[in-house]
Amino acid sequence: MRIIMISVVLSAVIAGSGSVAMADELTNLGSELKGEMGSMASEAKGEMKGEHDQMKESLKSKKEQMRGEIKAKREQMRSEMKGKRDALKAERKEMKKAAKAKRSKAKKQAEEAVESLEPSAY
Repeated sequence: MRIIMISVVLSAVIAGSGSVAMADELTNLGSELKGEMGSMASEAKGEMKGEHDQMKESLKSKKEQMRGEIKAKREQMRSEMKGKRDALKAERKEMKKAAKAKRSKAKKQAEEAVESLEPSAY
């Protein structure tokens, strides 16, 4: 009976120490997994921050490019409108000049007609 009791105690001790060792290994494994997951999370966070910064810079450059394009279009439109205005002014000036010449010619013809109708004193 003593032998059976000793063997039972020994097997319990061995089984207990084995489960303690197994629990210790599981704790170590858990710690390693936690550490790896933490490092993976920090890597992912760093990558995401890098992508975010890159997207931010990309949007900023696109915004500046669009502003430049809009400014160039605005300048082009101003230039075109100035050209049209100048053309209209020149056309109006030509029309006034032609009207003045026409009036002058009509006035001269009227004076000549009056002179031809007047009896000459000679």
